Amino acid sequence: MSYIALYRKWRPLVFEDVVEQEHVVQTLKNSVKTGRIAHAYLFCGTRGTGKTTMAHIFSRAINCLNPKDGDPCNQCEICTAILSGTLLDVVEIDAASNNSVDNVREIRDEVVYTPSRARYKVYIIDEVHMLSTGAFNALLKTLEEPPQHVVFILATTEPHKLPATILSRCQRFDFRRITIDSIIKRLMLIAEANNLVLNKDAARLIARLSDGALRDAISLLDQCISTGNKEITYKLVMSVVGIAADTFISDIVDYIIDKNVEKLLTNLDKLVQEGLNIARFVSDLISYYRNMLICSVSDNPEHIIETYPEALEKLKRQSQNYSVNEISAIIQELSSLEGRLKWANNPRIILEVSLIKICQGLDYSFDSENNFNNMTKKTNESLKAGNALPEDSNDRNNILLRRISELEKKVEELTIKLRSEKLPHESHENHIPQDIQEKTVSPKNSRKSSGKKAASLENDKEDLKPSHDSNISENLSEVWNSIIKQLFSLGKVFLYTHLLDTKAVKLDGSTIGIVFPRDKSSLKNAVNTHENLQAISNLLSKGLEKEIRIKLLDQDDYEKKLEKKEKHDKDDHYQEKIKEVSEKLKIPVDKINIIDG
Repeated sequence: MSYIALYRKWRPLVFEDVVEQEHVVQTLKNSVKTGRIAHAYLFCGTRGTGKTTMAHIFSRAINCLNPKDGDPCNQCEICTAILSGTLLDVVEIDAASNNSVDNVREIRDEVVYTPSRARYKVYIIDEVHMLSTGAFNALLKTLEEPPQHVVFILATTEPHKLPATILSRCQRFDFRRITIDSIIKRLMLIAEANNLVLNKDAARLIARLSDGALRDAISLLDQCISTGNKEITYKLVMSVVGIAADTFISDIVDYIIDKNVEKLLTNLDKLVQEGLNIARFVSDLISYYRNMLICSVSDNPEHIIETYPEALEKLKRQSQNYSVNEISAIIQELSSLEGRLKWANNPRIILEVSLIKICQGLDYSFDSENNFNNMTKKTNESLKAGNALPEDSNDRNNILLRRISELEKKVEELTIKLRSEKLPHESHENHIPQDIQEKTVSPKNSRKSSGKKAASLENDKEDLKPSHDSNISENLSEVWNSIIKQLFSLGKVFLYTHLLDTKAVKLDGSTIGIVFPRDKSSLKNAVNTHENLQAISNLLSKGLEKEIRIKLLDQDDYEKKLEKKEKHDKDDHYQEKIKEVSEKLKIPVDKINIIDG
């Protein structure tokens, strides 16, 4: 007899042999024991999890002449005929190659006939999602009301591709991925039965590479056995699959962290010369950075990451060199690289260019302030109009994430600087300079200033430029700088970052203007909310000891106000001259004409 593949030889014959699918096994066994056999079942899950195997076992169990506790005996004439494939009452169809309407019509014409030998006529349709729309429609009525002697078992890896009308007519069972420990246990059993020595590290590597598919793991073990070695080691598995060792990938990450391009290129050359799979290396590198990301955001990464304690400790140390946003950006860059490798004529060059780019540091800064402003304006206009966000909103989000990352670094640097250089005049209560507090809070200064209030009332009614009233300008500038610091200390980082480059100017007696630079005028819209304006107004009112209203301006608006004020001042000057001439000459004002120039 010709050689039988190891995964076929070790295919389970009874329900108990199926690994990690107890929720499906228990239900199907009870159905067999109680005789509650449905007319249609849907088995769905990833590859190698036992869908087709379970369908074969179930088809024997419902037709077995001597079932044992819901399991087929595998010894009666019906079971042996099904196992040998000679019983015509159990039909297995590959929907990938038999997906037309005519194929389904043949099934529809055949189901009316009773089974020749078995109790039920069973149709196992594998990869059922590959059926065409017409084929699904042809199957629909038969699947809904088949004859009592017919059972349909549909198997698929992509249940979302099935029409809802098909799904609603089946009992659905979802097969889970098989855990690494269960795969290792099964591999050890198979190796022992074949008189082989399978190292625990090698078994774990095979289980990890199989990605939850037991069939893939057994096939990989079969490939390792074919080398002729009686001992399956970790190194042997790596050479058979053509992958780089975990220590090799860890070293690559260290070189990227250290920005050591020379050693990075040397090891990539070693990777290529040894004939290792570049696509597999990139995939493993993505998984490695994913583990670093888990270490950065999780308090218990050992519950999520399948690796050794020593490797986990190194992952934790390496993850401390990156922020979460930086690791995410590297994963995105490597994922893009993985897609490009499929169509590359020279994958080595693309690999080297991408890793050098990562090694030298991805660009987290703004590509262009103008581009950001334009995208912000476009997004705001779309939201106001009730439309969907523009197509480039994802790019805007990426730019925002990079800006936030950049600002977080600046805030951290500023925090360290403030802690190391405490300002001598800084107040511990509200971070307003001491001399300002004395002028605004001290009763003595309050009494001194009471005599000046009457004189200042007239000035409060006029618009003031900072250069026209140096005392008020200096105080306002100092108070505003202190308030910006206070916003940071209060945890209002959003306001702090958006107001960092602004200046405060006095517009009238109770209104303060916050002026945004031209290149950051878009930030005005983000700040312009009732909650933000109220918070700024309260801080300014406290700092200046009077009720203050806030008005947000960009540089152009402010310059227009200054021009308007200059014109108003000029008119006032003319009016004063006219009044002065009128009083001296004792001539009514309406009799005086002034000609400019």
